[in-house]
Amino acid sequence: MQREFKKTVGRYSMKKLLTLMLAAGMTLAATNGASAVDVKISGVYDFSFSGSSGINGTNSFMDSFDYRHNTGREMNAHHFDVYQRLRLGMDFTMSEQLSAFYQAQVGIFTWGGPYKGAGKLENDGGALGTRATNISTRLAYLDWMIPQTDVHIRMGQQEMLLPNYVAGSPVLDDTATGVMLSAPLTDTLSANAFWMRAVSDPLKNAYGEYDYDDADVDLFGLVGDLKYDYFRLSPWGMIGRGGRDFDSVSNAGSTSSGLLPFNGMNKLSWDNGTLVATPDGSDSTVWFAGIGGELTLFDPLRLALDFYYSGTKNDNASTEREGWYVAALAEYRLPWFVPAVKGWYASGDDSKVTNGSEQPLYLSGGFKPGASSYFKGRFNIANTIDNGSAAGTWGISAQLNKISFIDDLSHDLRVSYFSGTNSSNMPNIINNVYGGSVSPADYLTTKDHVVELDFDTSYQIYKNFVSVLELSYAFQDIDGSVWKNAEGQNSDFSNAWRAALNFRYKF
Repeated sequence: MQREFKKTVGRYSMKKLLTLMLAAGMTLAATNGASAVDVKISGVYDFSFSGSSGINGTNSFMDSFDYRHNTGREMNAHHFDVYQRLRLGMDFTMSEQLSAFYQAQVGIFTWGGPYKGAGKLENDGGALGTRATNISTRLAYLDWMIPQTDVHIRMGQQEMLLPNYVAGSPVLDDTATGVMLSAPLTDTLSANAFWMRAVSDPLKNAYGEYDYDDADVDLFGLVGDLKYDYFRLSPWGMIGRGGRDFDSVSNAGSTSSGLLPFNGMNKLSWDNGTLVATPDGSDSTVWFAGIGGELTLFDPLRLALDFYYSGTKNDNASTEREGWYVAALAEYRLPWFVPAVKGWYASGDDSKVTNGSEQPLYLSGGFKPGASSYFKGRFNIANTIDNGSAAGTWGISAQLNKISFIDDLSHDLRVSYFSGTNSSNMPNIINNVYGGSVSPADYLTTKDHVVELDFDTSYQIYKNFVSVLELSYAFQDIDGSVWKNAEGQNSDFSNAWRAALNFRYKF
């Protein structure tokens, strides 16, 4: 969804960027009083000094010896890297009824590289002597009110987050392009409606020709928000259509994998022990229905619940997906810490490969149950496995959060156990029979288990400047007989750990 600037950024790229943005703001502010625009600059600067072992995307839970045994290739499983990222935004406010916002992102890029030569990716740069165009547009939207009403409209590239009260949204927590309408219906009830263009047909050339005839994904949603003094309830729903070619579009990101089974738009059938794949020419109807809420009647006890059911409808069962997710939370706020328990369950695939997937759908989630090495991390910048979906997993997390006996210093301690809900027969079928690619980093089975221990320390150095030390260790019990390699040998796996010292300046 990012759009990269076309000019090469030199040594003073950030200085030039700030100068240009300030000049634009001053120009707008210098107009006559009837059209004066107030300009406000905001931003977040992140740095992360991150060391890890066995955390390497889809190859996680493998050290160098495991990887050599499992694949026959070489890999460095130990990493120490420094990452940095800047998000710089500008508010252009004409009045309470009309404003605009733009945010550029620099990075994430790694100190010392990698530099891939072309200099066109967000993580390019950082290597000695390199100049990379790693500035991209993250947000760009217009806010306005329908005259004589309380209806607020936001259109453009914006942050979209579906209701969640327990562990973040496993469906959608990311930037997206579309239109959002928000309106209060009563003193206690408000409603939000949106249209999101998740994937669009990509142009093939300058003549307007398309690579694919039908690759659009459009989603329409409605979210209610009912608020009283002691409880809050948010029902929501989303429905849309995916064109028959959308899983083949290179800019689809996580959308295609989140809406379809591993086989995409290929129909699967068995023929004398051989799995046969043929293209499915149908489009997809996509739907979600969920509800979330919290109860604070017994304050300082807080109870929360999230649930959703989702599915796709295609012409062939093997390209369909349908599943559900539920999560619950209980936490009790005490003067020096907040004990909490979180639990979740998301349906997983059965052992039949020709009947589609039984996992719940997702788009680009931000699931954060507490195990920050396997799922989403604290600031989404340090090295993690970074699984933002709960699909095919279940687990429980016992936590002591906001432990604080000294001003400006706090700790979070979490112990999480999680396992898979996918059939243990599926990895061999997907990887070795069908020729797909799944790993324990994104597909746990009923025979795979992980215990993760996390300990975070936060120190508020200044009012707008915080340092967070993240320590995490994941004890794996992944069944090697489930994850056989192409030669039929059992795979080997190892524990994983990471340590990250983060700094965030927010202005």
